[in-house]
Amino acid sequence: MDINKANTLIKEAWIVGVVLGGFNLFASFFGWYGSNLWNLIDVAIVFGLSFGIYKKSRTCALAMFIYLLINKIMMLSEGTLQSSGFLWAILFGYAFFQGIRGTFAYHKIIRTLKQKE
Repeated sequence: MDINKANTLIKEAWIVGVVLGGFNLFASFFGWYGSNLWNLIDVAIVFGLSFGIYKKSRTCALAMFIYLLINKIMMLSEGTLQSSGFLWAILFGYAFFQGIRGTFAYHKIIRTLKQKE
């Protein structure tokens, strides 16, 4: 993977994170999932991790993927995950996984370039 591809994967991941956070904020505002403090904390976590991905943080990219996975597993166990939500979870999960790949590749490329200097 070259640096342009890594940057593209990172950009797509943080944009998807912002979209997810925006949707969760919108849903929380209109009470689709109930209006409680946890919804706002969820929005803050998603936006914060998205910013970390934007800054090319491997930790944030990995945390976002794991956070989404745990969230959807909890929803599935509670019976609140609908089929459309499952499809969205797969799409978001794919984008976040690609973000993991992009951040790790980016740092590997940068490390290699620094070693050549």
